[in-house]
Amino acid sequence: MGMQQSTMTASGDGAKRALRRLPHVYSKVLELPLPADADVRAFEGTTALHFFAACGPMGEVRARLVRIYPGVVKVVVVHAGTGDDEYGDDMELDRWRYRLPEDCCPELAMAGYVDGQLIVTVPKGRGEGGDGARRCCSGAAGEIGGNLVAVQ
Repeated sequence: MGMQQSTMTASGDGAKRALRRLPHVYSKVLELPLPADADVRAFEGTTALHFFAACGPMGEVRARLVRIYPGVVKVVVVHAGTGDDEYGDDMELDRWRYRLPEDCCPELAMAGYVDGQLIVTVPKGRGEGGDGARRCCSGAAGEIGGNLVAVQ
């Protein structure tokens, strides 16, 4: 018995409709401007997640936080000179994505281009206080703890 592809839809009109894949099925996602099959090295330290990808000259890049839905965010690395404020809302499927753990601070993500490598750092240490306020980077009173060093 062979399998046949059905062209019927729920409305019964017989028109073929494409289903849209949702790339943001997790609450926190990192999206890089690279193809989905790009070679990206990820390292998890005690204070942050680090991502390294060898790529051609990209110029200046930045990490942008896109709020998709309450509680669902993605960090999108974009070219700093594009001026595209709506970037990250499109449905580009051929992008490299990584599910970020719950203890990450996507609001503090940093991206840079150094010696032919794209480097993205996402700090860890997010927690909830008793008052519901966000606590990032394990600060006792909600302040940023430790040393945050950006090298250009």
